[in-house]
Amino acid sequence: MATKQLTDVAPTNYGSTPNQITMSPALECLRNVAEVEVQEKANLLEVATALLGAEIEMANKYRVFAMGAGGEREEIFYVVEQTGCCTRQLKSCCPDCAPWDVNVMYTQGGRSELAFKLERPCTYTCCCFNRPVVDITHVPSGEKVGSIRDPFACCDLTFSMMDGNGADLMKAKGGCCQLGLCCPLPCGPCAKVTFEIERATGEYAGQLVKKVPSCLKWCFADDVDNYKITMDAASDPQSKLMMIVLSVFVDFRYFSENSNDDIGSGHCHCSPCCRLLALQ
Repeated sequence: MATKQLTDVAPTNYGSTPNQITMSPALECLRNVAEVEVQEKANLLEVATALLGAEIEMANKYRVFAMGAGGEREEIFYVVEQTGCCTRQLKSCCPDCAPWDVNVMYTQGGRSELAFKLERPCTYTCCCFNRPVVDITHVPSGEKVGSIRDPFACCDLTFSMMDGNGADLMKAKGGCCQLGLCCPLPCGPCAKVTFEIERATGEYAGQLVKKVPSCLKWCFADDVDNYKITMDAASDPQSKLMMIVLSVFVDFRYFSENSNDDIGSGHCHCSPCCRLLALQ
């Protein structure tokens, strides 16, 4: 099926821009994109083993769509986890420490090219010490695009985004009192969790919204989510890429536990709030 190229007008740039890296088609395709949807794919084996009470962690996979002003969409990236099978199982018992690796494939127009690598190394994390960080590498040039860190916070979900030189670029915050965290359900305000994204200078940069895809998926695989990213206040492709990676990092950190699995890290799975408390 033919795809439609999206040609939205690039928004005005607010705040500072990241260090410049070599441009590639995978980065250039983000320049005029103002909204993106990230859809996580469910894995039947993982769902079945979770229902049996002993979930086997399978590789996470996501499709990334650029959304047009008229509602049309075009797939631009396919995100697939590369972590080894045995290492993946560590995420259930040691989510703060377990490493993972992810490839981001550039798929616009039928392509299938490795564009970016996400690497979250193993760390000995405890409370505010050695907080988890994911590094983003631009594969064609080998340059570091930036990194995202999950700093220690008592209640809220907070994330810091740095450019390739380690300079603060953006920050994201999700309030702990949202119904989607306290009482997750597949409808109404309980179906979503919102993260506001700001530049390091305090200006609005965008918004990330996690949403339950459907009632059926929530019943059998409540760890499968969709993410809508509004990036209308960012004009540079690197910042937009960082927002897309943020959605993957958020999913790995706080929304990858299936509540049907009663064998886990020892804490309650009734809501992401319990997981937030366990990971701080």
